[in-house]
Amino acid sequence: MHEWEKLVTTAANFIQIIFESASVLVVATGGVAFVVMLLSDKLQNSEPKARNTLGRYLIVALELQLAADIIAAATDPTIEELGKLTVIAVIRTFLDYFLVREIREEKPKE
Repeated sequence: MHEWEKLVTTAANFIQIIFESASVLVVATGGVAFVVMLLSDKLQNSEPKARNTLGRYLIVALELQLAADIIAAATDPTIEELGKLTVIAVIRTFLDYFLVREIREEKPKE
């Protein structure tokens, strides 16, 4: 492997870790926002609005995870890695689709 290939692979691995870490932070932030919304507006039936907020955070986290998986597959493009990426992409796309659909259908009353 040439030096520049090692450098690109190292950079891609670092970027992948950044995306994965960002995804974890987004999920954690969404969880905190969800709990805060439930506790602050407990008497005003805030569950739909809180779920809507959590769903939005989860959508962003799924997109970040997919980006991390694409980077991982780009640095090691074996048939096995590409197959794994395909399955992960399909599952995350379905999750994303249904989360967006649920958010649109709930439309919390403000």
